[in-house]
Amino acid sequence: MTPTIRLLAIRHAPVAVEGVFYGQTDVPTRLNAAEAADRIEAAVAEFAPHTIWSSDAVRCRGPGGLLSARLGVPHRLDDRLREMSYGAWEGRAWSDVPRAEVDEWMAAWRTSSPPGGETVAAFQERVAAWWGDLEPGAHFLMAHAGVVHCLDVVAGALAWEETVEQRLDFLASKRFER
Repeated sequence: MTPTIRLLAIRHAPVAVEGVFYGQTDVPTRLNAAEAADRIEAAVAEFAPHTIWSSDAVRCRGPGGLLSARLGVPHRLDDRLREMSYGAWEGRAWSDVPRAEVDEWMAAWRTSSPPGGETVAAFQERVAAWWGDLEPGAHFLMAHAGVVHCLDVVAGALAWEETVEQRLDFLASKRFER
C-alpha cells in the first residue's frame, strides 16, 4: 500500500488593500500574524501536520511560523508556493492599468500573462512540482488563493473554470489527498 499524503491548506488573513494587483507583493493584512494563527490553530492542531509550509510572503510566512513554533513542527518556506506573479502590474491599482490591457489578458487568461508576469500554465507547473515533491504524511499549508486553485486542478482534478468559480474566503480551508 502506498503511503498517503494529506494536505490541509488555509488561505491567509484578509488583506488591508483593495483594488490592487498584489499577487507576489507583500501587503498588510487586517489581522496580525498572531491573530490569524489564533483563529486557525485549533483546526491545524487537530489535523496534526508534521510540516508547515508557506510562501515567503509575510501574510503566509508570519502565521505559518507562529503555528510551527506553537505546534513544535518544522516550518518550510518554498518559492513554488508564491501567489501568481502579475509582473508589471504588481502593486498597481486596477484602475491604473488600462482597461484594454486587462481585458486582453482576461480574454486569454490561461495562455497569456500580464506584462512580465506569469501564465497560469507556469503557475500551475510550479505548484504541481511542489505537490509532487511532498513526502507521505500530514502537511499544513498557509496558502494564497491562487495556490489553492492550482491544487484544485493538480490534486483535486477540477478544471480551472470550476475552481475559479469556487471563491476561497480568507482563512477558509481545503483538504487534498494523494
